[in-house]
Amino acid sequence: MDVSLSQLGAMLARQRVTPHGTLWIVDAASRLVAVPGQAWEGLIDDRLQLPLASDVTDPVVRTATLAAVSAGEGSRAPRVADIDGTPYLATLTPMADEHGLHFRVIVAAPLEDVTGHITDMALRIVLLAAVILGLAVPLAMHLARRVARPVRLLCEEAGKIQRFDFSASPAIRSHVSEMQALATACEVMKSTIRARTESLLDTQATLEKLVAGGMALSAEKDMARLVTLIFQTAKELAGADGGVLYLMEGEELEVELVSLHAESLVLGGLSENPAPRVKVRPEIMPFLQSHSVLRHACEALRTRKAATARDEGLSLFPTGLPEEPKDYRIASLITVPLATRREEVIGVIQLFNPQILPSDEAGDGISGQGMGFIGSLAAQAAVALDNHHLVLSLRDLFDALIQVIASSIDAKSPYTAGHCTRVPILTEMLAQAVHEATDGPLAGFRIETDDEWRQLWIAAWLHDCGKVTTPEYVVDKATKLETIYNRIHEIRMRFEVLRRDVEISHLRKCGLGQAAPQGLGQEFEEEIRRLHADFEFVAACNVGGEFLSDEDRKRLEHIASRQWLRYYNDRIGLSEEELGRKAHEAEPELPTPEPLLTDKPEHVIPRRRAYPDLVDAQGNPLLFPENEYNRGELYNLCISRGTLTPEERFKINEHMLSGLEMLKKIPFPEQLGRVTEIATGHHETLIGTGYPLKKTKDQLPVEARILAIADIFEALTAADRPYKKAKTLSEALGIMARMRNGRHIDPDIFDIFLASGVFSAYAETHLAAFQRDVTDVSPYVSQSDARNTS
Repeated sequence: MDVSLSQLGAMLARQRVTPHGTLWIVDAASRLVAVPGQAWEGLIDDRLQLPLASDVTDPVVRTATLAAVSAGEGSRAPRVADIDGTPYLATLTPMADEHGLHFRVIVAAPLEDVTGHITDMALRIVLLAAVILGLAVPLAMHLARRVARPVRLLCEEAGKIQRFDFSASPAIRSHVSEMQALATACEVMKSTIRARTESLLDTQATLEKLVAGGMALSAEKDMARLVTLIFQTAKELAGADGGVLYLMEGEELEVELVSLHAESLVLGGLSENPAPRVKVRPEIMPFLQSHSVLRHACEALRTRKAATARDEGLSLFPTGLPEEPKDYRIASLITVPLATRREEVIGVIQLFNPQILPSDEAGDGISGQGMGFIGSLAAQAAVALDNHHLVLSLRDLFDALIQVIASSIDAKSPYTAGHCTRVPILTEMLAQAVHEATDGPLAGFRIETDDEWRQLWIAAWLHDCGKVTTPEYVVDKATKLETIYNRIHEIRMRFEVLRRDVEISHLRKCGLGQAAPQGLGQEFEEEIRRLHADFEFVAACNVGGEFLSDEDRKRLEHIASRQWLRYYNDRIGLSEEELGRKAHEAEPELPTPEPLLTDKPEHVIPRRRAYPDLVDAQGNPLLFPENEYNRGELYNLCISRGTLTPEERFKINEHMLSGLEMLKKIPFPEQLGRVTEIATGHHETLIGTGYPLKKTKDQLPVEARILAIADIFEALTAADRPYKKAKTLSEALGIMARMRNGRHIDPDIFDIFLASGVFSAYAETHLAAFQRDVTDVSPYVSQSDARNTS
């Protein structure tokens, strides 16, 4: 078919590849064969050859042909060409060359024509997606909320459970089976944890009560309060409305406390108004009625096991309450023995109508947590009661030992008979009066606690405990020559020997006719009178007195210079100690003259005991006599006042040092820590002239000053002293008034002693009628000037 180039170009123009695309045909040499809308007149030269694509003025044809041809026929991929700044896609497609034409079709179009619909499509997709998303998100959120609501509620429930908040919550419903199962499990878990938590809280509260009760039991010292505390704690733990507490007294089980509803009564000696107590011996249990609570108590005592009972017919013994209950019913009871660590049952607790019930109904065993608490409390109560009994037993034992020591000191010598027993009585009376004083310098003094009163009581009983070490013959020394016996008998025997020597000498002179018989008789009689007078003088000096003059001392020395003749060995029949004291001097030849009164070396006994670590209140070492004793005859007879040598006087005063050492060795507890200070201060004065430590008023506790006045007053008024006559109240108070003026005793306490009438009350009980001669104390009360000086 013959087709003209113009027709072919027109046909290509009708092919709308893209809105702005163009296609044309070239041959193998890239000559244009057909171009849409191309005028060929100016393109074909004189040789009638087709123009090259590179020669045309149309930049699209020129550039796109070059790009497409350069890619080659084998490449179908479009080529991108930049034509005047606009990207074009160019493709080359070979046509069938069966007829040898070798034509190629080139298509060129702006890139925007090819990709523009893709952008439009993407935009439409985005818009559609936005619409879908706008509808889907609210729906998804709504669905998510519905699906997540159970999860949120479960989380809230978990948080509440974590906070132990078990308050009511909305029901959790879910169409998701797994979620509903989880919600159900959570509710079950919440109920279980709530129940366990409530149980734990109840247990904790019970444990707190048990611990608080145990601490209170261990701290309580009063027996009546201890019994009440034990029962009230057990009653609260068991939720009982009544009960009984029994305690063992010897071989009998005695009702100590009864409580019904809110009314209770402490029986026996534990209350101010004791009521008769029900007592039962365990061996009569077979004879008690089976429904009697006493039978159950005896059974617990016998078996030492706790038990329960349920019986509508349980009966109660007569309680002793002000109004005996008539309609009180006991439907059940718990009986728990109080067993000590020594497996000794010391009591029984019975609780009526308890709210806690054991798991078994047989009544022969105790189980359950609540019953365990009751058992624990019973064990603590047994320990507390046992400790209380042990403390009381030890206290009674210690008190008995104190009183035995004091009584033994009183019994040791008739010179101090009853003193250690009466001083505590008077001390307590005076201390009570000082305690009650509301004015004066001692208005603020108080003995507040039982321990402080007991401290003073012990100090008063032990104030003279050191006298147990004081030799009896020193305390009882009534004459100067007395030791174990009165050595005046030895002196008298020497005078007897001298008399016989004088008589023998007289008879010898008469027989030999050395002088006239009349002169010899007068000389003999004179010598006998002189011997009698000397012995009577020595005997009078031996008795002791208020003063020995220098003339009397010289006369004693003159009498002592007389000699008598000893014929026998004085070193036989002696103890090793006596022989040791004579070992330093040689035995003289017998017969040997000896002084009538002598101070021999063996009379001096060196000091065996010292107190190197003791100092007085001012820090000075204590002064001691050089020797323990000096039993020299002339040395003792020359004592100026009384019958005691300085060594013996120190030996008596030394009882305070001995008492100080003894009391320091006693491990007094803290609440009794001042016993030693009080007991060893009653011989001190207010001005530091007393003994053993020369303390002053500021260094003496009030209790020691009280004890000093009680000690002095008792010693002055005691009627059982063989060495003196009991003084009347006027005499004793007069002496004590002078001691007050000399600042030996506390004037303020002495005034209270007088003003309160303590001395009179004591005298009514302990003094004879003839001693009670004071009705007006004004002569003995401190005067203003005396008070100022004190």
